[in-house]
Amino acid sequence: MLRKLFGEIADISKSISQKNIEQFGGESQTGTDEIRNIAQSFNAIENQFSKTFQQLQKKSSEISILKELSELCYVTFDSNEILYVTLERSLILTNSDVGSAMILDRDRNLFIVKATIGAGEYVKIDDKIDFETSIAKYAVINKSPIVVEDIEKDTRFGRANRPQYASKSFVCMPIKTSKDIIGVLTISRRKDDKIYSQGDVDILTPLLSNAAFTYENLRLLKDNEKGELILKIVEKIYNVINSSFRDSELLHAIMNEIQVIVPFSIAMVITRVENISDQIKIIDLLANEPTDIPPKAFYKYQQGSIIDKVLRQGSTLIIDDTSVLSSEIEKKLFVEPGYKSCILTPLKMSGVINGILVLTAQESDMFYSDRELVEWMANALSIAIERNRLSESVVKRNKELDSIKQIGSALASSTFDMNKVLKYTMDMIQVIMNVEAGTLYLVKENELEFAAGFNIELESLKDLKNSQLKMGQGIAGYVAARGESIIINDTIKSPHFDPEIDKTTGFKTLSALCVPMISQGKVIGVLEVLNKINGDFGPNDEDLLQSIASSVSIAIENARLYKETVSMAEHERGIRRVFQKFVPKEVVDKIILGAETEKEMLEEVKTLTLLNIDIRGFSGLSRKIGSQKTVPLLNYFFSVMGGIVFKNHGIVDKYLGDGLLALFGAPVSSTMDADNAVQAALEMKKSVATVNDYFAKKFDASISIGISIHTGEVVVGGFGFEMKMDYTVIGDPVNDVFKLQAL
Repeated sequence: MLRKLFGEIADISKSISQKNIEQFGGESQTGTDEIRNIAQSFNAIENQFSKTFQQLQKKSSEISILKELSELCYVTFDSNEILYVTLERSLILTNSDVGSAMILDRDRNLFIVKATIGAGEYVKIDDKIDFETSIAKYAVINKSPIVVEDIEKDTRFGRANRPQYASKSFVCMPIKTSKDIIGVLTISRRKDDKIYSQGDVDILTPLLSNAAFTYENLRLLKDNEKGELILKIVEKIYNVINSSFRDSELLHAIMNEIQVIVPFSIAMVITRVENISDQIKIIDLLANEPTDIPPKAFYKYQQGSIIDKVLRQGSTLIIDDTSVLSSEIEKKLFVEPGYKSCILTPLKMSGVINGILVLTAQESDMFYSDRELVEWMANALSIAIERNRLSESVVKRNKELDSIKQIGSALASSTFDMNKVLKYTMDMIQVIMNVEAGTLYLVKENELEFAAGFNIELESLKDLKNSQLKMGQGIAGYVAARGESIIINDTIKSPHFDPEIDKTTGFKTLSALCVPMISQGKVIGVLEVLNKINGDFGPNDEDLLQSIASSVSIAIENARLYKETVSMAEHERGIRRVFQKFVPKEVVDKIILGAETEKEMLEEVKTLTLLNIDIRGFSGLSRKIGSQKTVPLLNYFFSVMGGIVFKNHGIVDKYLGDGLLALFGAPVSSTMDADNAVQAALEMKKSVATVNDYFAKKFDASISIGISIHTGEVVVGGFGFEMKMDYTVIGDPVNDVFKLQAL
C-alpha cells in the first residue's frame, strides 16, 4: 500500500514539475525529493500569480485614469486643464516625473507650452519653442510617436542631452485630433535607470487619443457657443444700423457689440481727411481704460506705415509685436500707449477705402482667430459710417439750399441797395461755409475794389476800402483776371498768394477759396473765403460758393439793368409802335439806331446778294408722309437752313412754301456779302446729309434741295401800311433768283 502511494506521489510530482517547466520555465531536478519539487512548483505558480496580479492592477489603474480623463470633460471646459491632467496621468502610468504638453501655433512655426511638470525653470507655461529646431517636429511630421532610448547615441538626431529632458531617454507622443496633429506630449525621467520602450507608447496611446478627443470636443463646443453668440451680435448690429442712432452714438453702439466677441483695449475708427492725401482723423474712439489718444484728432501718416499699407492695399493687417513699429503715427497710437498687438481692417465706403477700424490689446496674439469676424464687423461699421455721411450730407445740403434760397429771396426782394445786399450775402456765407473770414471785391476800371466782408477788424477794413487790387494781384486778382475759381489749401506753396495783402489787413491767410462773379460773360467781381475750420476746401465748397456768387452776380446785374430800365422804356415804346411782329435782329438794330438819331427807316436802293433754297419734289413728299408730318418736317428744315443764314451774316426775308429767301447785305452791307451767301450755300449742301438722317429716323423720308444765288440792285425797306409792314426787297434780281432756281 505504501509503495503504491509513494508511486502515485512520484507521478504527481513529475506531472506538476513538467507543467511548471512548460508554463514558467526552469529545469526539473531529478533524483531529489519529490515533495520539494512540488513545493518549488507551487512557489513558481505563486510568483506568476503575483506578477499577473500586478499587471491587472496596472491595467486597472490605466482604465481608471482613462475613465477619469473621459469624465473630466464634463467637469471642466478649460482645454489647458485637460492637457495638464493628461500630462499628469501620463507620468503616473509610465513612472515618469518630467514632461510637457505643447500645442502648435496657428502658423505651425512654433510649439507653445500649455502644461509642464518637473521641468523647473527650463520649461514654463506659454514658452515658445521653434518648430524646426525641435525633435518634437518629427512626431508631428510623421504623425507617430518617437521613442528615444539614448539621445546621445541616437543617429537620427545627433544631439547631446539637454537639461530639460532630464534623462537621455524620453518619449514624444503626437496629440491627434480627427483632422490633424495639434501638438505633442513629451515625458522623461530624472534617473537613467530605465529606458522607454514601445510598451510605454502602447500605454500612452489610448490616453492621448482620449485626451485629443476631449480637447477637440471642447474646441468644437466653444466654437458652437461663439457661433451662436456671433449670430446674436450680428442681429443686434443690424438692428443698431437700422435704428434712430446717429453719428457717434451709432458708432459706439456697434463697437460695444464688437467688444462682446472680440475683447480689446481700445477701438478707433479712422478716416481719411477729405482733399488731403496723407492725413487721417480719428472720428470716434471707444476705450476700456484711460488713454491719452484724443478723439477727433488729426494725424499725418508716413508712407510705408501700417496705416498707409492698409489704405493702399485694402487688406487686414495684424501686428503681434508693436515694438517693431517705428513711424511717428505708429508710436503715438500703438507703442507709447503700451499696446502689444493690434488689428487694422479697411473700411470701404462707396466702393473706396476711406478708413480703418483699429482694435488694440495689451496682450499679444489676440486677433488671429477673430480676423474674419472683425472684417465682417468692419463692413457693418462702413455701412454705419456711410449712413452717417449721407445723413450729414443731406442735412448740410438742405442747410446750404435754405441759405441760398434766403439769399435769393433777399436779392429778389431787395430795393437795389447793393451795400445791404452784399452785406447780407457775406453774413450768410459766414454761417454756412465754416470759415474764419471772407471778402467780396467788385471790378471797377480794371481794378478790384473792396465791397463787403466779415471777421475783418475795423482798422483793416478801412485799409481795404482805401486800397485797390490790380488785376492779377494776389489770389483775388488772379481769379478776376482768369475768370476761373481756385482752391488753395496751403498758401505758402501757392504762387498766386500775395503776403503784402496780409500785411495790410493783419490777417494770416492759411487757405483760400476764391470764385469769380460773372455777368454777361464778364467778370464783375470775386468772392473769397479764408481759412476753412476743420479741414480743407474741396469741390463741394467751391460749388456752394459759386452758386452764391452767381446769385450775387444776378443781383448786381439786376441793379444795373434797373438803372437802364427807365431810359429803355421810352425807347421800347417807340419800337413797339413801329413793329407788330418779329423782324430780323439787324433790322431791329437799325430801327433802334434810327430812333436814337431821330431818323426814320426809309426805303433804299442797295446791291444785295439773294439766296433762294427749296425742297425738290416736295409735293410728292408731302403726299407720301401726310400733312401732319409735313409741318414738323418743314420747321426742322427751316431751323437748320435759317440757322446757317444767320451764322453767315444774312437774314431770312420770307418763307415760300417749301423754301426760303435770304438776303445778304441788308440792312447793313459789307464787301463780304456775296462770299457769305456762297459760304451759306455750301454749308446748306453739306447739312443735307444730317437733315436726311434725322428725317429717315423721324419721318422715314429724305429730301434733295435746290439753291440759287444772284446779286443785283433791289429796293429794300418797309413795305405795307401802318397796321402791318414787312421789311423785304423788290426788283428784277428777286425774280431772277427764282428763275435760276427753276433751271
